[in-house]
Amino acid sequence: MTAILIAPSHPTALYAGRELARYLEKMTGGIYGVFTKNVPAELPAIRLETAPERFSVADPALDDAVEIALEKGCGSIFATNPRALLIGVYRALRGLGCRFLRPGAGGETVPALPSAQITLSLRETASFRHRGAVIEGGDSVENVLDFIEWLPKVGYNSFFTQFMSISNFLKNWYSHNRNPYLDAEEVDAALLGRYEEQIWDAIALRSILHHSVGHGWTCEPLGIEGRGWDAVEIEISDENRALLAMVDGERGLFHSVPSITNLCYSNPVARQKICDYAVGYLKAHPGVRYLNLWLADSIHSFCECENCRQKSPTDWYLLLLNELDRRLTEEGIDTRIVFLLYFDLLFPPVSETLENHDRFVLMFAPISRPFSQSFADFKAGSPPPPYELNKTPIPRSIEENLACLKAWQDKLQGDGFTPDSFDFDYYMGRAHYGDPGYCAIAKIIDRDVSELSRLGLNGILSCQELRASYPTGLPGYMLALKLWDSSLTYGQIAGEYFAAAYGEKGGEVQALLEEVSSCFDTDFWFRGEPADRPDLAKRMEAALPLAQKARALAESASPANGCEAVSFKHLRLFDQYLTHYAKALICCAKNDAAAGYAHWQEFLDFLWSHENAVQQAMDVFRIEVIARNSLFRGC
Repeated sequence: MTAILIAPSHPTALYAGRELARYLEKMTGGIYGVFTKNVPAELPAIRLETAPERFSVADPALDDAVEIALEKGCGSIFATNPRALLIGVYRALRGLGCRFLRPGAGGETVPALPSAQITLSLRETASFRHRGAVIEGGDSVENVLDFIEWLPKVGYNSFFTQFMSISNFLKNWYSHNRNPYLDAEEVDAALLGRYEEQIWDAIALRSILHHSVGHGWTCEPLGIEGRGWDAVEIEISDENRALLAMVDGERGLFHSVPSITNLCYSNPVARQKICDYAVGYLKAHPGVRYLNLWLADSIHSFCECENCRQKSPTDWYLLLLNELDRRLTEEGIDTRIVFLLYFDLLFPPVSETLENHDRFVLMFAPISRPFSQSFADFKAGSPPPPYELNKTPIPRSIEENLACLKAWQDKLQGDGFTPDSFDFDYYMGRAHYGDPGYCAIAKIIDRDVSELSRLGLNGILSCQELRASYPTGLPGYMLALKLWDSSLTYGQIAGEYFAAAYGEKGGEVQALLEEVSSCFDTDFWFRGEPADRPDLAKRMEAALPLAQKARALAESASPANGCEAVSFKHLRLFDQYLTHYAKALICCAKNDAAAGYAHWQEFLDFLWSHENAVQQAMDVFRIEVIARNSLFRGC
């Protein structure tokens, strides 16, 4: 037996020890025991220890660094905090040849290795503090738990549970919305609550930095549920109506959707209700490390009453944030507040500033950006124009978005504040479906991460479907490894991925999928502009023969392990996926939306009928919703 000694005893450190024992037993066939004390002197040992004093980082509780020294099956792993210790265990396993390609069963490879070859020496500090994902789409509880388990295996350290409850994301799966081949599953509120408890427990077990809420602050404090983006028909009391934003002369729910409705922020009662609710939420959820307090998820919906016109929406926002900070300080709550640069709030404040610099983290969310280009292609352009209430166009280009970020940074730095900050981006939230080969979006991720330091950003949280591994999990893998070590290149990470996923055929599959990606324009998919693109139609037609090539590659393969078997199973279905998808978009690029929609219905029927076969890898609900709201709006 080899002893794994944990010091000090901590639930996440103990979990890290059990994980190291589990994988080393798989690799070596040996026996490993986890100890917190009284290790028999005759046993060889690996020591796992949280030792922040060994590292030079800004904040050992938030910044992850590891030191691994293993020789012939013995040695040590040190880290800045228990979460980093768990990441360090997986980093050691990766260094020994394990690969964690995607969440769920069949997503990893574990090599056979004699214990005498368990030798590795490295010392690494994560390139960025913020490295994580945000739940979107539709998921079973197993999908979410698999994803959370996978996060530290590839170096991610954060997870974001959106809204006051993530029940709607679970319902999106269990209802099997719009899939005629699957019956809805019975999940009541009590069961969803138990599922959510399991998810929160899984986050806590791994000491993952827990972000929460984001949307919902402009309705839930008024007793109006807002846990999605659907329109509702509800009675609004006179008391609540007086707190809602006045838009076009009326106070009410903006387009009948609570989560996209702003409040009258000049009204101190509205601000107090948000602060009271936030204090209550954090008392009930002490595990939340970052509370994301955002305003309505809509454009040009701010209050136009006489009082609200006295300040810009961003100034009212900062005033609210400062009030919440003071309340949390009074309550002895040290949770950090994430404030949002998004839609109208991309335009910087004029008069207000944030007071408690230790409390706030800046989140840059350029949702309108294109994904056929990278941050690396631009520097900030001309300063954004002065903001005119509910009229100034929202930035759409990368250059315009970066100009808003720079204006915010200049304003805050002029106030003596250089905030911790991160990019909140959407690579796998919608854009990836426009790149069926998944290689073009992975290249954008690689280039974007390389630019973060130049932009003054300390990482990325990826707002995404958790099931985003079809045909491969390369984009999520790329983001994880690049955020951990920004010196890595696309070629290194992609080569490693394809070799592990497809074995001896890895190079051929990589070349094929890169060629598939070159046939498409990611932005055409979800931005849908312009519609008449004969040049693009011709490019996409070149993808059709590649579909048969993908199937031939899959059918000629002899998978060496379960991971390769799953990879080739997905590739075997990819010919039909790519054929239906390309035909639909070719018609759209030829400005024939009706024919495109007919092919799209064939595509959806294929996906629905094969959903169980690709369930872990593809969020069919989400691709249908996005298409309905982009290319096929009105069809």
